[in-house]
Amino acid sequence: MLRNVYLKTLRDSRKSILFYSIGVVALGLYVTLFYPTIRDATGFTDFLEDLPEVFQSIVGDAETYTTAEGFLNVEVFSFMGPMIVSIFAIIAGMSAIAGEEESHTLDQLLANPISRASILLQKAAGLLTGLLALSVALGIGLIAGSRIAGFDLAITGTIQAIASLYVLGATLGLLALSVGAATGRKGLAGGVAAGVGVVGFLLDTFLSVVEILEPARFVSVFYYFNSNDVILNGINAAHLLTLVGITAVAVAVAVWRFEQRDVAV
Repeated sequence: MLRNVYLKTLRDSRKSILFYSIGVVALGLYVTLFYPTIRDATGFTDFLEDLPEVFQSIVGDAETYTTAEGFLNVEVFSFMGPMIVSIFAIIAGMSAIAGEEESHTLDQLLANPISRASILLQKAAGLLTGLLALSVALGIGLIAGSRIAGFDLAITGTIQAIASLYVLGATLGLLALSVGAATGRKGLAGGVAAGVGVVGFLLDTFLSVVEILEPARFVSVFYYFNSNDVILNGINAAHLLTLVGITAVAVAVAVWRFEQRDVAV
C-alpha cells in the first residue's frame, strides 16, 4: 500500500534529476572557464557598445558584461539557465498528474488511502525538490569553475540569482502541474506553461527597447525573475513575492478543481 507519494515521485524522476543536474554543472563550468577569454579580450567592450540597440538590450551595459557577475548574468541567468530549468520543471509538472492520468496509472494511485489534495501537494513537493537539486548543482558548477579559472565570484549575489531562478522554475513547473491537475490534459498543461515562459521571455527581452510597449513587460514572469539583474543588485522582494503569489493561487485552484472533477480511467 502506497502512503508516501513524495518519495515515489523522487524515485520515478531520479534519472531525470541526475541528468539535468549534470547538465547544469557542465553549464556552470563551461561559462566560468570561458569568462577569462572575454575579460582579457582587447576591444571587446567597444564591440559591444557598437551593437544594435536590440542586442544591447540582451547583453546589457558593455562595461558590466566584462565583469564576472555581468557575464554570468547574461550567459547563465538570462537564457541558458532559465531554459534548462524551465524545461525540467515544465516536463515534471505536466507529467505529475496529467501524465499519470493519460497513462492510466492515476486511478491506481487514487485507490490508496490518500486524499487527492495530499497527492497533488506531494507531487508538487517532489518537483520542488528536483529543482532544488538542479539549483545546488548549478551553484557547484559556477563556484568550482570560478575557482579553477582563478577569478573571484560574488557568492551572495550568485546564491540570490540561483534562488530567483529556482522560483522561476517553480512558477512554471507548478503552473504546468496545476493546469494538468485541473484538466487532466498533459499537452495543454505543458503548452500553457511553455507559452507563459516563452512569451514572458520575449516580452521582457525585446519590449524594453520599444518605449510605448515597455509597460507590457509587467505581465512577464521573466520581468519578476531577473529584470533587476539579481546577481548584480540582489533579489527584489516584491518581484519574488509576486511569483510566489501567482504560484500559490494556481496550486490552490488546482487542488480545488482536482478534488471536484472526474478522473479518466
